[in-house]
Amino acid sequence: MKKVDATKGKLPKLIIIYTIPLILTTVLQNLFDIADKAVLGNMAGTTAVASIAATTTVSSLIINGAVGLSTGTAIILARFVGQKSEEKIRKTIDTSIITSLSVGLLVAVAGFILAPFFLKITNCPNECYGDALVYMRIIMVATPVTLLYNYGSAILRTLGDSQRPLIYITVAGVVNVVLNIILCLILPQKVVAVAIATVTSKLISAILVFRRLCNLDDGARVDIKQMCFDFSSFMCIVRFGIPASISQLVLPLGNLQIVTAINSYGANALAGHSAALSIETISFAVSGGFASAALTFMGQNIGAGNVERVRKAFKLCLIYCTVITGTLGILTYFTGELWLGIIVGMSSTVAIKYGMMRLFYVALFMFIHAFSSILISSMKAFGYPMLTSITNIAINLGFRVFWMQFIYPIYPKFVTIMQCYTVAWILNLVFYVLFTSIVYSRYVKKGICKEI
Repeated sequence: MKKVDATKGKLPKLIIIYTIPLILTTVLQNLFDIADKAVLGNMAGTTAVASIAATTTVSSLIINGAVGLSTGTAIILARFVGQKSEEKIRKTIDTSIITSLSVGLLVAVAGFILAPFFLKITNCPNECYGDALVYMRIIMVATPVTLLYNYGSAILRTLGDSQRPLIYITVAGVVNVVLNIILCLILPQKVVAVAIATVTSKLISAILVFRRLCNLDDGARVDIKQMCFDFSSFMCIVRFGIPASISQLVLPLGNLQIVTAINSYGANALAGHSAALSIETISFAVSGGFASAALTFMGQNIGAGNVERVRKAFKLCLIYCTVITGTLGILTYFTGELWLGIIVGMSSTVAIKYGMMRLFYVALFMFIHAFSSILISSMKAFGYPMLTSITNIAINLGFRVFWMQFIYPIYPKFVTIMQCYTVAWILNLVFYVLFTSIVYSRYVKKGICKEI
């Protein structure tokens, strides 16, 4: 397989070649997630699907902060790749892997202990609580391998290899689906069966990624016997990763009140909302793929000192991401009832109705999220992830809390909750445009960006 060198060649072709595997990787992950829910919905019913859905935001709150540190790895590693500094590349990779496992153990313990607390404060429906608690605890125990895969795949992508993570997630996903069916037929507790299948697939993907890192044929190769923790590299990862972690944490924190309100409408609302979210993630995959491409291509060329190539990479990623994601969002809405019916069952008309309400206010406005995602990646590439954290705290946390405290009580309907997403996206975009304009213009005109 060929690694993409972001500092050489025709950018339009390279960006597409690099991004397609990233998109397919996320799409496959979400398709396997949809398959999980479809198997569970057809073999155990809506309540079982809702039990897993009840853990989504809580699990994200606990895990995403740790995963966010891998963004720090991607930011500094892209610069070092552009600079062709093998020593710094190797130290960064070794430190990142050790960090992923260490942080993963801490998160696993905290998540296992705090699972009942989080499910209670999010008002998990009583009929879902027992299964949701068991599922969440099993998933939390697997956090070390989850982080190892996320950090490892981030390293491979930053090195220019976006193809192997696709292969690894495909293998793991197929195993997940097969195990789901087999274990659901064997085990009486269907939610436990799905949890075991999910953890097994995560373990497989982590092993495959780590094996690849140990078999790289250049200075980035991981040697288990010579792996060392470099404190200066760790501090650099933390310096750029903490703001990303804050951003990752802020979104689920801002959603806690939203999830609590959704849960109050019962299992049908929870199942419909979760199913719609699964469908939308295909569009999110496109924006995420191009956002990752923007970070890698801009970061490597910033390291290489190629201002013109940085400018062109930014514009191409922005256009591709906004147009493609926006189109997919529209298609998602107009075919929504079909996909919702497949996930929750065609007879679950109430759940489908709730799902379509979310699709209207989220899928149709996906182009706003896509535009913002490239602006976020550009600020990270320039070395200013803290600006995205400030915006996330102000909007994704502050505004959403304000909406649920003061706007929602005036008109306490499910549709009011969904409108919060759209308005928050619009406000986010305003801040991101302002910050990016300042940072981008300084770099293009004067070649100024934050040093690593």
